[in-house]
Amino acid sequence: MNSTSVNSIAPTGARAASAPSAGPLPALVGHRGAAEVDPENTLRSFRRGIADGSQLLECDVHLSADGLDVIIHDATLDRTAQAESPVRTGAVVELTRAQLDTVLVGQGEHIPTLTQVLDVAAALPDDPSHCATVLVEIKAPAAAERVAHLLLGRYPATAWERKDLPARVISFHPEALRTLQRLAPAVPRGLLVRELSDQNLRDAVDAQVATLAVRTSHLRDGDVERIRTAGITPMIWGVRTPEDLPLAIELGIPWVGSDDPARTRAHLQELQGR
Repeated sequence: MNSTSVNSIAPTGARAASAPSAGPLPALVGHRGAAEVDPENTLRSFRRGIADGSQLLECDVHLSADGLDVIIHDATLDRTAQAESPVRTGAVVELTRAQLDTVLVGQGEHIPTLTQVLDVAAALPDDPSHCATVLVEIKAPAAAERVAHLLLGRYPATAWERKDLPARVISFHPEALRTLQRLAPAVPRGLLVRELSDQNLRDAVDAQVATLAVRTSHLRDGDVERIRTAGITPMIWGVRTPEDLPLAIELGIPWVGSDDPARTRAHLQELQGR
């Protein structure tokens, strides 16, 4: 592992690149489905993400008061629950799954379960023999055990040997990834960080993660090499503008997230045609 302190690394100059070097285009991740197009983290949004060309989907998981999985980004309902929802506010962890099932989050959609999201991703429309990999982001570390048991109970051991994996688990919380490492070691794990530091690189190595994702705006020269030297696939997150896409291609990033997969797909196709 490179021992150079991340604080000594200058901001990357690759972000200024106007055109990518030759390389394969990254796969497309529907972030919370298609969060700019349909209500985020809903079955409608996940279906839209796949319909608009996503090969992967990203969802967020919290835990209800009765220990069940809840697909929602925030720790509270306040931002996403609609005015007409029977339950409009409150901490997710303080509400039962039955209470959460009544919440309306837009266009008649409810808060789904992880099983429902995996069902949506089970077959791609243009190739039903392949699934869309679900990036399961554990927001609440307490949800890690629940996620591990759901994935192990749903898929045979051979599922984790396929090229098109049914799921990967990602998190900002190293302790959540260590829980997956202990309970479901075959399920690939990924650590999310805002910027690379010596500590979170150690956390990634200790949790034996497959990927380590740094926020695009905080990526520094040398970060990608440090991650690769540790035997981990480097990723970036927070790809929000077309200007970020050439960087992803230049760095060989395997996939990028998008709140509007159709729009990002068009940008990628434009880059491919240059």
